[in-house]
Amino acid sequence: MSFKSFKYGTNRSSIRGFLAAVFRPFMSSPSDAPGVFTSGDSKNDVEQWQMLLLGNELSSQCQLERVVYCKCTSSKEHEFLLLHFRHPTQQHAVAILVLDRTPCTNSTENNNGSSRRMQSSYIVSPSVSPTPARDSIFTTPNDGSAIESYLSRTYDPFKKLCYLDFPASARPSAIQVSVLLSTLSKHSPSYHLYQYQCYWYAHTVWEALKRLFPDCHEITESEGRSCYLGIKIEKADSVEVVCEQYHTQWARIENAAEERRRAKEDEVRQLRMEERAQCQAEIDQAMRQKEEAVRKANEETREAVRRAEIAERMIEEAKRKAEEAERKAEEVRAEWQAEMDRIRAQLERQAV
Repeated sequence: MSFKSFKYGTNRSSIRGFLAAVFRPFMSSPSDAPGVFTSGDSKNDVEQWQMLLLGNELSSQCQLERVVYCKCTSSKEHEFLLLHFRHPTQQHAVAILVLDRTPCTNSTENNNGSSRRMQSSYIVSPSVSPTPARDSIFTTPNDGSAIESYLSRTYDPFKKLCYLDFPASARPSAIQVSVLLSTLSKHSPSYHLYQYQCYWYAHTVWEALKRLFPDCHEITESEGRSCYLGIKIEKADSVEVVCEQYHTQWARIENAAEERRRAKEDEVRQLRMEERAQCQAEIDQAMRQKEEAVRKANEETREAVRRAEIAERMIEEAKRKAEEAERKAEEVRAEWQAEMDRIRAQLERQAV
């Protein structure tokens, strides 16, 4: 499979898209959004994937731009989805994630987390009785060759049946997608060959996205969804109930986010009140110091006047002492004025 097969259809071509395709190889690939844009391969259950997104704001804000419905063309014709997420700040970057459902067995993964080929016996011949399902997201570095290698190694040969494109103004966030996937897994945690298999999973995710985000545009290139050897495979019809459960779960997340926002606002408000109270306490203390200084100055002035009156009745020596006392009083006034000016300047700086 050539790398060109990962490019968007001609209906999305534009000068901007052409330039992005030309210069993308020369742009740095982000790895700052765990679960979406990573520096290495990773495979997570959808519940684990949701926890990764909730723990990183950039990850949760990645936007779903395109979904591709894929089908293996040999063996049991396994079906899976490719999720194209655009980075929230580095708009040139698009990560392709692989979403699928398989029976959960001890040998589903090798040591480095990569799935063995879908043609393996444990995949192609699951038990008719329900077994635990593994709904997983596989992430590779934002590198076309990495995702191409994984798809070729794991699913080849396969073909792309349909495309679901979301306009820039109505793209689901990664956290919204994770809520839908988590809801789906909780709705049917078991893999059942005749109801809740990979056909059901890919179909339900696809149709739920169309219903929850109706501004999307669907393009069908080839028929064959939910078919084996051209025969329609029976599966459960869960789209409506899953969408209802999604709305309930999403409302809980939004309510929790609103509670956190209000708690943060209350915290900020409390800090501001404490800061205002502290400033007011400092102002009150400065005013008390000023009043004390004025009181002391008045007392000293009264004492000087008293001494002056006594000096008038005394000899020339008494007058000299009164003049000396007056000079001292003037010095006290000057010091008091200087202190008042300093306090006033300090208060003005604090007010600013």
